Amino acid sequence: MATQIKFLPAKSLTLIVQILSFVFLIGSFTQAQSMPPCELPQFGRITIDPDIEVNGSGQNIDTIEFWKAPDSSETLMFVSAKGNQLVEVWQYPFEGNELPPLTHSTFNNSQVNGLAIDQETDLLYVAIGNPSSTVSVFSIPDLTFQMNFNKSGADYKSEPNMTILNLTNGNKNIYVSADFIVYIHDAVTGNYISEFVPEKGLETMAADDFYQRIYIPDENNRTGIYVYNPDGTPYTDNGSNQFGQGVFDADAEGIFIYNCPINNPVDNGSGFIVVSDQRTDKTDFEFFDRVTWEHLGTLNITGVSNTDGIASYPYPLPDYPFGVFAALNDDHAVTIVGWNKIFDAILNTTNVEDKNETPEEFNLYQNYPNPFNPGTKIKYAIGKKQYASLKVYDVLGNEVAVLVNEVKPAGEYEVEFNAVGLPSGIYMYKLTAGTFVHTRKMLLIK
Repeated sequence: MATQIKFLPAKSLTLIVQILSFVFLIGSFTQAQSMPPCELPQFGRITIDPDIEVNGSGQNIDTIEFWKAPDSSETLMFVSAKGNQLVEVWQYPFEGNELPPLTHSTFNNSQVNGLAIDQETDLLYVAIGNPSSTVSVFSIPDLTFQMNFNKSGADYKSEPNMTILNLTNGNKNIYVSADFIVYIHDAVTGNYISEFVPEKGLETMAADDFYQRIYIPDENNRTGIYVYNPDGTPYTDNGSNQFGQGVFDADAEGIFIYNCPINNPVDNGSGFIVVSDQRTDKTDFEFFDRVTWEHLGTLNITGVSNTDGIASYPYPLPDYPFGVFAALNDDHAVTIVGWNKIFDAILNTTNVEDKNETPEEFNLYQNYPNPFNPGTKIKYAIGKKQYASLKVYDVLGNEVAVLVNEVKPAGEYEVEFNAVGLPSGIYMYKLTAGTFVHTRKMLLIK
């Protein structure tokens, strides 16, 4: 007997498609809600307790780096030790799982200080101070010695550090700091390329592959972070190569860039920058927006002080869905806390502040709805008659819309932004009125 096929009426098919689309959207929204908030709001100051702390075989430890293993349970953490010339090796779950330390003849009774990992080639770079003044390279995970290099006659001083930049032409630069100078080498061959002198004293650096920038905190003078092009010339596309003025109470030390790999398998330029504010009584960790360089807030981890190096492992681990943040504690231990705990604290703080927010003389409010598609409303307040501009930018800093550009009397205003024709993503809107300048973020989902 032949099977009869019955076709549903067009209206029924339309209803089914709408229902399936709704289910898909709900699923997408749930997935988005479970991901870390890569575009952080301003959150003031938060304090959280650590999850674990490990104290290993190294003395006077300085720098932390993570290696992403194919199996997350085999993730490695490396910690340099200046006091007894070795590199601690820890395997996940880290606590109680220290492996034999890395030592080598090239360390030669010199301070083992800086670490850098090239995840693409599975190589660990170790910067060694005077008298060795060299960079030694080891394969991961077997830690077999590959080579060492330096600029002939260079003095790396006592605390050299490093960062690796993947250039847009496919090459890799490695930058080695030596107090007041930075040496640039080819990371593959070790060949010396050039050198430059930053404006302020330094130890740590961070490379940004997406924006092709080098970030260098001022270690000694509390003037913030300085930004350079790959060749060492000042990066001034944002109007200045300096940010973070007035934020630091002590030495700006460790630094890393969080580029949201869980949300964005391919780096799209979003995220934030974290810098340690090294005090002997307690260390603060300052958060800055990766795009605008705006200071977002301060994290304090209970019991952590005198921090040099900090590091981030931003990938899922068995007990940490968003990975971990690691910070040195008083030169002897590594304190670790899950990113999920940090993000929860930031968002909870922000929610409380929003509920208690009172209008100021000048103000820029969060758009609503947010996320939006394709229209949203932006409310702002002007305290006195003033020329005001309200503009919208994409994550690359390109201007995409001018919503206000005129003299406005004192009062509260609301404008609509229609994103028809624009792609989904993060956008910034900035209000400028006299000396008042404020930027917020919004999310377009199509």
